[in-house]
Amino acid sequence: MKKFIILLCLFYSTAFAAGAKYYKVKYIVESNDTLAKIFKRFVFPDSVITLKTPMTQKTIKGNPHVGNWSKLESGTKVNLYIAAEFMDLSKYKDYVQKLKKGLAEVQKKKEEQQETENSKGLPEGLKASLFYMASYGQFTQDNPRYAEVKFLQNSPATLGASFSFYPKKSDWSFAWSAYFSYLLATSNNLDSSNVSVPPEIGATFYNEYRFKNQNFTGYFGLDFEKFSTFNMGGIQRQRKILLDENTVLYATVGISKLVHVFGSPYFTKISISKSLTTSIAENAQGVTSEGAYDGFKFLWYVNKKFSKKLYLHTLFKYHSMDGPSKLSTLRLGVGFGYILF
Repeated sequence: MKKFIILLCLFYSTAFAAGAKYYKVKYIVESNDTLAKIFKRFVFPDSVITLKTPMTQKTIKGNPHVGNWSKLESGTKVNLYIAAEFMDLSKYKDYVQKLKKGLAEVQKKKEEQQETENSKGLPEGLKASLFYMASYGQFTQDNPRYAEVKFLQNSPATLGASFSFYPKKSDWSFAWSAYFSYLLATSNNLDSSNVSVPPEIGATFYNEYRFKNQNFTGYFGLDFEKFSTFNMGGIQRQRKILLDENTVLYATVGISKLVHVFGSPYFTKISISKSLTTSIAENAQGVTSEGAYDGFKFLWYVNKKFSKKLYLHTLFKYHSMDGPSKLSTLRLGVGFGYILF
């Protein structure tokens, strides 16, 4: 297929002004064009135009960069000077319409090509990975009627799995995950004893949408967490370190984006979650509280692939909640993951 590009940069006429004789058309030569063929695009069928015709001479003189009019190279830009007496405006209008259609097709192909290039490297179908993380966790509970408790809930091992599904030819995708965190005995600022802590578990389910032009993904969905806090009444009234179990369902919104730092790509996610439903299972030996915890969770996650299957990842997570006490938590984690498929 012969490739050519036709571009009409400017058409202007002074034919109706006093003394005007020519229309000027800026034209880009097509494959196999000659000056005679070009003129036929714009003049009346019965026009007799030769090399000595004034408009021919004017066109030749107006394009000194053209060395051989018998062998025009495709893509050469020329200025045509067409005498008003020969100019067939209906042909010119047809030519303009053809140009517009051709340019529209070129633009469409360009956009399709760009879309194809943008889609390269984007996943399709079901993807899954397993991950491990170790983390440092610091909790603070403050209730003026009882006490302020600061304690650590460190996890030497968090194990989990994540899944994503990318439908073909769609900007939407779906992601879900689940994890289980083994926690070390809690140390606190009230006494020297350590309290055994039940494991922490969590799960997520998100809908995702890729904003191609802005090159980021927005997501929204649900987060579930089950974690332990101190029974504040039990500390004050019974002088015992007792734990309550909290269950929270959050609504979450966030963005994810591939960023480059010193030329190296990193995948990062930032989200904020608001509790929708909460419940608290109080220790049987403790004191009944005034309600469950309610508030916000903030998360920042960074992932760096260092091979086709393996990646390193880090996590910053912060809770700010109110309930039986004012609760704030900070968790910092680092680990690695393995991409199954």
